[in-house]
Amino acid sequence: GVKVGNNFFPGYSAAKLSNNPQTNLYLCFFALDYKQDRKTQISGLAEDTAGNLSEAGFYYYIKNKKFKQDIIGISDRFLAAKMPEFNHFFKSETQGIDQFLLVNRKLRQQNYNAFIEKTAQSDAVMHWSGVFHRLPRASPKAGFADHRKYKYNNKVIDRQVHLGVDLASTAHAPIPASNAGKVIFSDRLGIYGRTVIIDHGLGLFSTYSHLSSFAIQAGQMVTRDQIIGHSGKSGLAGGDHLHFGMLVHNTFVDPKEWWDPTWLKNNINNKINAIKD
Repeated sequence: GVKVGNNFFPGYSAAKLSNNPQTNLYLCFFALDYKQDRKTQISGLAEDTAGNLSEAGFYYYIKNKKFKQDIIGISDRFLAAKMPEFNHFFKSETQGIDQFLLVNRKLRQQNYNAFIEKTAQSDAVMHWSGVFHRLPRASPKAGFADHRKYKYNNKVIDRQVHLGVDLASTAHAPIPASNAGKVIFSDRLGIYGRTVIIDHGLGLFSTYSHLSSFAIQAGQMVTRDQIIGHSGKSGLAGGDHLHFGMLVHNTFVDPKEWWDPTWLKNNINNKINAIKD
């Protein structure tokens, strides 16, 4: 696989992708975390059947990236409307803004850990093909890795990072699967509300959150554009929208890249085609 900083991305046998079933090539999707910078070290690792491990560098170039800064206002009206949904998560008398901070910090971290746990294993086959589809006729409301400041009574009370893209369409809009894959999770997940996770194979996953309803269940195979549920405002959402995320192994990445046919061709498909040949 590939080591990015201290994070290891496992490789998968390319035998099922190659015209030569005896190929000894491996395929590995890997990514930088939003916190990693140009100083991050990247290398390839391989281990033989005798347990001998080798590590080698390869050429790469990391661009500087600045993420959007955003301010989220928290009102008493929002607290009164949303906090009761989270009463059962914390056995305390904490209410109002103190309860919000527990939810936004502690529960958010628990939910992040759950995403990482549920995507720890991926099918060793490539379920998807072609570009990933974005929610149609939807307006972007928040971007990947937006650095958010939460304000209450004109005072900054918290800071968090948004690990997905928010898209708003009509209320209870049908949500299509971005590409083919296997549903590995379809249930409530804390601040993300009703959530679906799809394993596209080889360590690639997509997530769909704040849904109002499900149209699929865990274990089901889905095709690209198949309706998996409807948008909503479950979880810590102030209005009806879809929170869409993508992970490479255990790392959230910018979904816009996977929606871009040119990026996909240059960074993914050309490499896969070379393996096939």
